[in-house]
Amino acid sequence: MRSNLCQEPVTGGKLHLFSIYTEFGACRRIKWIANSIGRLAGHRWQCASEMWKLDSLMSNGAMGRMLADDAAGADVLIVVVSSLAQRQPKLMDWLASLPPLTPGRYGMLIGLLGDDDDKGQELDWTAKQLIHLAREGNRKFIWHWMGHHDADPSDWLAESIETLLARKQSVLQPIVVREPVAVF
Repeated sequence: MRSNLCQEPVTGGKLHLFSIYTEFGACRRIKWIANSIGRLAGHRWQCASEMWKLDSLMSNGAMGRMLADDAAGADVLIVVVSSLAQRQPKLMDWLASLPPLTPGRYGMLIGLLGDDDDKGQELDWTAKQLIHLAREGNRKFIWHWMGHHDADPSDWLAESIETLLARKQSVLQPIVVREPVAVF
């Protein structure tokens, strides 16, 4: 499922968000984080967001390959795992199958983990796996406890989004090479 978060004129470029969730209740949290990123990016960036349940991503064939290609090219991967009662090796294997971002390209992997009902029996394992996958994929990893999804995102998300946008903007701006002018 894709959605465009910004409808105003765009001057900064495109920002592609790709979200993966393991439980159906995660959709509202994905919308919250995607909207928060869209607000932080501002009207200069066209923010496109898509969210997929892990089962859809695991499908064989053209659909599964297309979704893997979309995820691999995303600027921000968002992984939502509300139940940390058990490990999610299928999710980690799928993420590990994605090729890393090309050198010189900057991306993020955001983990929204656990909730108030699940205090995270497997939080340590999940976070360590995501940290490793972010490094392998040439992405910065940040995470947030999902039970606090109504909190202001500026305190934990804003700096990382600003860094991402600044790096993307520097790639978008053409390098101007000035030729020397002879003076007579």
